[in-house]
Amino acid sequence: MTAQGKDSGPGARYGVLAIMICGTMLCGISQTAMNTMLPAVLPEIGTDVATGQWLVTIFQLCLGVTMPVVAFLSRRFSLRRLCVPSMLVFAVGIALVGAGRNFWVLFAGRAIEGVATGVLMPLVQVVVFTRFPPQRWGTIMGFVGLTFGFAPNVGPTIAGAVTALLGWRVFFAGAFVLSLAIMAAMAACLKDARPGDDAARLDGPSLLLSILGFGGLLLGVSNAAKTGLASPACLVPIAVGCVFVFLFVRREGRVDNPMLRLAPFRARDFSLGTVMVSLLFCAFIGVTLVLPLELQKLHGFDALQAGMALLPGTVAALVMSPLGGVLTDRMGARFVCVLGSTLLTVGTVLMLHLSAMDSLAQVMALQAVRAFGISSLIVPYTTWSVRGLPRAEVADATSISNAARQIAAAIGTSAMVLLMAGGATDGSVTAAGVDAAMALSLALTVGMALLTFVFVKE
Repeated sequence: MTAQGKDSGPGARYGVLAIMICGTMLCGISQTAMNTMLPAVLPEIGTDVATGQWLVTIFQLCLGVTMPVVAFLSRRFSLRRLCVPSMLVFAVGIALVGAGRNFWVLFAGRAIEGVATGVLMPLVQVVVFTRFPPQRWGTIMGFVGLTFGFAPNVGPTIAGAVTALLGWRVFFAGAFVLSLAIMAAMAACLKDARPGDDAARLDGPSLLLSILGFGGLLLGVSNAAKTGLASPACLVPIAVGCVFVFLFVRREGRVDNPMLRLAPFRARDFSLGTVMVSLLFCAFIGVTLVLPLELQKLHGFDALQAGMALLPGTVAALVMSPLGGVLTDRMGARFVCVLGSTLLTVGTVLMLHLSAMDSLAQVMALQAVRAFGISSLIVPYTTWSVRGLPRAEVADATSISNAARQIAAAIGTSAMVLLMAGGATDGSVTAAGVDAAMALSLALTVGMALLTFVFVKE
């Protein structure tokens, strides 16, 4: 059965979803775990920080370039034939990272992890929107939202604790065992009634254009924070990416069997929803890097204290993602989106002069306001944007939305890092730069809030 098919009953559907959520949560934790492991990993593999950062970047690149192809994969293969191999691929990546003794083995493992995550994360959303009734989408997506809200937030905390107590390789050993257990559960519980569409064929040129286009954009904006906007390492990949994205979009509109159908953009709500989610990710992902750096370099807090400032985001994601989904079903997307965008805007306004805030408690309190707004927005934006689409277009819409988020997050992070350093690329932090980064976050948030107030209707 394809991802658009039916299960044998409600119990089976919820069981399948629970297993997929476990798998994607493990992927989400692994996605950000390396952020806190790098200081322990680099001496063992004999690599400097500049090279070692690629262990973080390559995951994001592979994640971003894989997501656009998920729509085709969900048409071509059954859910079982997608999930089980993807989880196996993820386990292979985890094993390579955990056992690797040099940079290139770890690099390959992180790339493999990113590819598997790029398949599994959009696929779990496709299952929700194609196998459950629309009146339950908000509640169910609230729990699915833990995979891209709570899991990446808690990943550095778990990884840091395990690394400090037992060593970083133990984290990957545990993740390897869990991934095999989840794969076995998928193999046992995913019972597809009919196979995928064997007639579906992957358009090779579309795949190549997609990889070069989205990969170029992600690489260029990621390099911007390290080399500056005017550097060839930033401008050349972005220019190449823009050209190939244009060629990709043009080809998808002309071929009979496109890899990614762009028909969802004909729906106004989907187009607006994609813009609003992109603005949201652009506005808040960069702040998660600005905040701890500002607290350490300008105010002298240690790494543990700076990390505590992000704790409200982890708690908010755990509480507000499911609660926001329930409220969306019961009170409507408009109520939740207006409330969330208002909280985020107010919290950001109050943090405009972040560089002058010496109280950690004050920063945590204001970040809590922002975090509760952010965590309550992702689910209702996502469900509202696809509610009017034909089910045959949901897989394509989900792939488009997830790819847009990745690019927006990379753009927002690079822009805020550059602003924070006053345009320098040496990792410095200036008080004026920090406030400029928060002003950019506010501008993006206000734009998103205005779109919400005007266009999100029941």
